[in-house]
This record gives sequence, C-alpha cells and structure tokens, in this order.
Amino acid sequence: MKTLLSRLRGRRAAGPADAGDSLPATSLLPPDEVIAPPVQWADRATELKAKPTDPAEAARQLLKLWRGDAPLAAIGDAAAPRLAPWLAAADVASGQQPILQDEGGDFLLVLLEGRVSVERQHPGGAATRLFEARAGDLLGEMALFDGGPRFCACRTLTPCTLAVLDSGALQRLMSDDPALAAAVLASITRRLSLRLRQTGARLSALLAPQ
Repeated sequence: MKTLLSRLRGRRAAGPADAGDSLPATSLLPPDEVIAPPVQWADRATELKAKPTDPAEAARQLLKLWRGDAPLAAIGDAAAPRLAPWLAAADVASGQQPILQDEGGDFLLVLLEGRVSVERQHPGGAATRLFEARAGDLLGEMALFDGGPRFCACRTLTPCTLAVLDSGALQRLMSDDPALAAAVLASITRRLSLRLRQTGARLSALLAPQ
C-alpha cells in the first residue's frame, strides 16, 4: 500500500520495485493537457477564511455518517482516534468555493454538515449543476487519486463543516496504519461506485429510445 497513491497519481516512488511502472494514471488525458500545480488545503483555507475545527470531532462525525460501511465498522470505536491525526477540519461560510474547476488537486473533502452545489462551467460561460452534495458525500476525490485537473467546482449553499484528507496524510496513513487506510479507501471506493451507478442510470434514461 505504501506506493499506491503515488502510482494512481502517476508519480514515481523511488525504488527498484517501480522499474516497470511507467504508465501514469494521467496518460488518458489529451497529450497537450497541462495539469496545474496542486492546490494545498492550507492555501485554500486561507482564501476561504475557513475556521479550523477539531479533527477529533470531525473523525467522529465522519465515521457516524459512514457507519454502514463494514470495513470501518469492523475497526469499531478505535477508528475515530486513529483517523483524527490524519484529518484537517474546517467550517466554511455559505457562497464559498472550496474546490475550483480545472485546478490541480491535492486533497479530498468529506461534507460533514451543510449542502454543496457541484457545478461544471462550460466554455460559453453557462454552468450546469451536476448534483447537490449532502452530509457524508465526497468532494474532489478524483483529482487526489489520478493527479488530473478538477473536473468541476464546488460551491457551498449553506454554512458547511468539512473534513479534509490530503495526499500526504493519506500516504502516511497507508504506511503507518495499513488496516485503517484499507478501510478508509474501501469506503471511498464504495461511494465512487455508487456515484458511477447513479451516473450510469441517468445516462441510460437520457439515451433510452423515446
């Protein structure tokens, strides 16, 4: 697990074991795609004037929202204190954009409280709301894992509380607590799968013969 995130993001980790690992995850991007440098959460939090909150409380809230996930449930009450050191957390005012379209991403967010609009800006200037995120939903996970640009922007519709997991913390978690990292990644994967199913269902409805 130690080099998993680096490989997903197309970053080579030093060591002979990686000698044959030459196909980056971002190779599916157009050849002329320029990937912006990743934006760090500390910089974004300053821009948003976000108010830091207690990571221990954020870990408890996150695990309560994800309590139906078997891998995390199997760890039990010990999961929250083990997860808290790897998280940041913050309160963000309404009308703010914690994630911007096309920027480089170095963190994912879990919405703990509030509502967030996930929007795609088109070249002509119009924006399409893709969905409205609610407590427990993931935001910005694609760029964290594949190293590509953010596909859409996220705008807070109400005051929100966010848990933040950046790439450095995730790599250290995988190294220092592999069991918890595996449980967290399994929960993230489950949510990605559910979102893909929902997207597939919408596409199927749109493409169905009238």
